[in-house]
This record gives sequence, structure tokens and C-alpha cells, in this order.
Amino acid sequence: MRMSRALLVVLAACAVLAGNAEARPDARMAATCSQYSNQADAQRAADTRDADGDGVYCESLPCPCAGPGKTHTGHTTPVRRTGCSLPHAVQSIRFSGSRYPNIRQHMLDAERKGWPATLVLNRPGAGSRRDRLLADIPTRGGYDRDEYPPAVGRGRPNGDLRSLVRGIDPRGWLADVEYVPSAENRSHGSSMGGKLRHFCNGTRFRYVFA
Repeated sequence: MRMSRALLVVLAACAVLAGNAEARPDARMAATCSQYSNQADAQRAADTRDADGDGVYCESLPCPCAGPGKTHTGHTTPVRRTGCSLPHAVQSIRFSGSRYPNIRQHMLDAERKGWPATLVLNRPGAGSRRDRLLADIPTRGGYDRDEYPPAVGRGRPNGDLRSLVRGIDPRGWLADVEYVPSAENRSHGSSMGGKLRHFCNGTRFRYVFA
């Protein structure tokens, strides 16, 4: 009899714990960052792992970005970045040419058309620049509309270099667009976000393929 009562107590306690876990919003099965196309979408969902506990989800994903407790609502919410670096020299962001052959070819094609090789990291407003650019370009099954320069790398001046100037067409929000396989484009975007994450806005960078 005592054994039965003890078992009932244990079962009742487990039921209470299960009910509490089900009621908690953080008890959902965690998603993975690869399920989202940009950091703001992951931040809005808040169902991935926050590895460093700073309240910012999927920091390796490309912008548009949103900070802790914020969501993307059409205009990019600037993320306060502490400890980022702003090097004087142009940073070479390296990628594999064999892994991203179409991205590489698009960069070369765009530069031949006069688009700059040296870009400026400019996260705020990236979402609206992308939306404006792609509004009249139709989607295509299995392909993404790759932008060069990328939305996070255009929209600010490059000093005395021949490059981007914010608000002045055709180098303010416009960019060259080509269709590339979706998997390649999204992998490249995620990789680029990770490579740029420690740099402050205003950092000059360029693609380098090896």
C-alpha cells in the first residue's frame, strides 16, 4: 500500500512538471538557424539556441538584424554592437570558389559592369534596400536573386575610393542582380554574416575567392 501511494505521488509530480513545461514558451522544440533566411526572422521567432546568452539569436545569419527584445518590421532595427572592430585597412572576406562558383561569377560580372570591388559594411537599412531592389524582379523556383553588392555592403560612401554613395542612384540602394541556386546563395549569405559579425558598421571589405 505504501509503495502504491508513493508511486501515485511520483506520477502526480511528473504530471505537474510536464504541464508546467508545456505551458512555458521556452519549452518549444528549438529550431535551427538554417531555417531562417536572416537574423531578424530568427530573432522574431526566438526559438533557436542563444549560444552566448546575449539575447541575440543566430548572429551568424545575414541582416536585416534585430537586437534583444526587438523585431524587424520593414525597417532594420540597428543592433548595438559592443566590442566590434573598425580596422583601417580593407578586409578580405574569403570564400571557397569551388563551393560558391555562381556567387564568384556574379561578383566578376558585376565588377565588369562598374560595380565596386571595395564595399562598406552598413547593416542599418539593409532590409529596405533589398526589398526596394527586388520588388520588380520575379522569383524563380530553385533560385535566389543574388545581389552584388550585397545589401549589407552598400549605401555608404567609401571615402576617396570609387564606390557607393548613400541615397544617390544608381549606387545608393541599387545593385546588380543574378539568379543563383538557392542553396548556394543562402550558404554564402550565412557564411558572410559570420565572417563580418565582429566588424563595426563602416568597415571596408571585399570578396576574395580561393
